[in-house]
Amino acid sequence: MTSLFYISAFLLLYAYVLYPALLFALSGSQARRDDSEGDRVAAPSLSVIVAAYNEERCIAQKIENFLSCRYSGDAELIVVSDGSTDRTAEIAESKAAESASSGRVRVIRQRERRGKGVAVNAAAEASHGEVLVFTDANAMFADDALEKVARPLRDKSIGLVTGVSRYPGETIGSAYQRYEQMLKGLESRLGAVAGADGALYAMRRELFKPLDPALINDFVHPILVSLAGAQSVMAGDAFVIEEFSAAGEFSRQVRMVSQAALVYFRLLPELVAKGRWLSILVLTSHKLLRWLTAPLLAIAVIATVPLAGRDRAFEIVLSLEILFALVAAIGRVASRRGTEGKATFAYQFIALNCAQAIGLWRCFAGEVPVLWEPRKL
Repeated sequence: MTSLFYISAFLLLYAYVLYPALLFALSGSQARRDDSEGDRVAAPSLSVIVAAYNEERCIAQKIENFLSCRYSGDAELIVVSDGSTDRTAEIAESKAAESASSGRVRVIRQRERRGKGVAVNAAAEASHGEVLVFTDANAMFADDALEKVARPLRDKSIGLVTGVSRYPGETIGSAYQRYEQMLKGLESRLGAVAGADGALYAMRRELFKPLDPALINDFVHPILVSLAGAQSVMAGDAFVIEEFSAAGEFSRQVRMVSQAALVYFRLLPELVAKGRWLSILVLTSHKLLRWLTAPLLAIAVIATVPLAGRDRAFEIVLSLEILFALVAAIGRVASRRGTEGKATFAYQFIALNCAQAIGLWRCFAGEVPVLWEPRKL
């Protein structure tokens, strides 16, 4: 039992504390990128891709948001309605018609719902830009987001640039995003981020490959970039605004982790074969160990119970575990009453990590979904 406790405790400590410290130590020796040379290179043309399913609530705002963005080069928006059963396609086509003189907005209708991967493939095939920008229907660009996410790609060694999402208010979503962005910022200095932010990221067109519909694009694309010998980085000042609600986050995390885990285990042999050890370190430390948080916590708690009867130190640990469980239980009650602030952090932390563990299990069980639902608010 003692060994089980220490192994699980060490892996948790590594994932949340030692890995960021390792990144900090490794990235500290890396020179900061100088973008001044890139400023003298012409801005690449962009194809902004939105795969939409039943997004009538926000698709018009998304198109208007794109048209209002500042960008020094050419940019087009391609909206793919993936078998939407609401007015998503009609609204998008109406907005495209309004801006027909510029030809900057195009709409593709997939009559049958086939999943995001198929929609992304269709948009990429129809696109004209040198750079593909992937975004979500409900993620609204900052005025200069396109300019800032595309700028690092003027460096030919960089194949992918991820922007960042910002959630209004103080929720577990905003806290989690800040932590994720801190890690990605450190990984970025090494040239290998663990995953792109699906709400905003840009990728060189020549590095894009048609997706297997079961593979989640924002996770597989940084891996493809690494396999091609290019770097993936984060532009922390390129951001979109998204709304966040814990209500639909559990099922979303289950789906996303099951898809991401499939990518990890399918492409890991190829990463090993090509010696992409930095990418393997980043993916394993940042993703796989985090997906295992709930099982590792459970093992630590189970091991603590018998050990507490023999060692005073483990009695203290068990008391802290019980206290955390009580705070989480209070947070659950608060969450069910509609509160999503700091009072619910402990509960939402547990729920988030349980969802990720379930997603990992579903990957192993062969239950990886291809279809997705709009985020519920």
